Amino acid sequence: MSEKNKRKKKYVPRKGYTKEQYRRDTMQAYGVLTGIAMALVIVLIYFMFIHKSADKQEKPVDVPQTVTVKKVISGETVSEVTADSDESKSVSETRPTSETQAAVTTTVTQATVETTVTAKKQEAEGHKLEVKNGITYVDGIMIVNKTYSLPADYAPGLDPTAEAAFNEMASQAWSEGISLFICSGFRSYREQDMLFRNYAANRGQEEADRVSSRPGHSEHQSGLCMDVNTTEFDFAGTKEAIWLANNCADYGFIIRFPLGKESVTGYAYEPWHIRYVGKKAAKEIFDKDICLEEYLGVTSDYKNSTDQNG
Repeated sequence: MSEKNKRKKKYVPRKGYTKEQYRRDTMQAYGVLTGIAMALVIVLIYFMFIHKSADKQEKPVDVPQTVTVKKVISGETVSEVTADSDESKSVSETRPTSETQAAVTTTVTQATVETTVTAKKQEAEGHKLEVKNGITYVDGIMIVNKTYSLPADYAPGLDPTAEAAFNEMASQAWSEGISLFICSGFRSYREQDMLFRNYAANRGQEEADRVSSRPGHSEHQSGLCMDVNTTEFDFAGTKEAIWLANNCADYGFIIRFPLGKESVTGYAYEPWHIRYVGKKAAKEIFDKDICLEEYLGVTSDYKNSTDQNG
């Protein structure tokens, strides 16, 4: 048989086995082989997944060895305790889990609330403290100092009752040969802001806080105080200063920042600065030789302030 005839030779099925049966059997064989291959792939993937899962389970989990707990007193953080310290053992003796961490959080939160309530009770203890429209009153007396502020938009001007009382006092002083006049009365929030910034720029923040008030914390904004004759420290010891200190209570005024009370009021001695509180309170404060903070049982400290003006 020639090469040409070999190339042209066609498939001849064996007797009784048709070409269609051959094709069908071939397709079935391919299908079986494909199924086996896919099964092998699935088995391989499964064992790889199981192996990785086992690795993850055996790998140790890093658990924090310490938990920082902040102790809060009067709204200020004063110390930190870790889970390894002796003080923290009352919370948990074991390494913190999600449950112990929750317990720590709950304990600290409760301590904070209780301390805050206690601190509030210490302010004006035994007195009636109330806040109206952002202004704090203790026993009906408006209090403005480093702890208690006024809203930025509060601008009543000089109080008419206080002004009338001063005029009466000045008239009596004049009849005794003493000249008293108001050199600074009502001052707005904005004016106080500019004044304080100027002090801080020229003298530094610490000195500015000693001799001036931050905006919102100045009594001048209340309209109930006034500077008499001057704002210079050499006013102390003058006949005007002596007369003012000895007689202002009869007209409802007090020397707002008296000598020897700097640590209580938070300000330097200002013999010219008077505040109207009414005759009853003024005479009690004068007779007891105390300042307004002591009379009302309050503090004057920016650290205790919750300044509404931010």
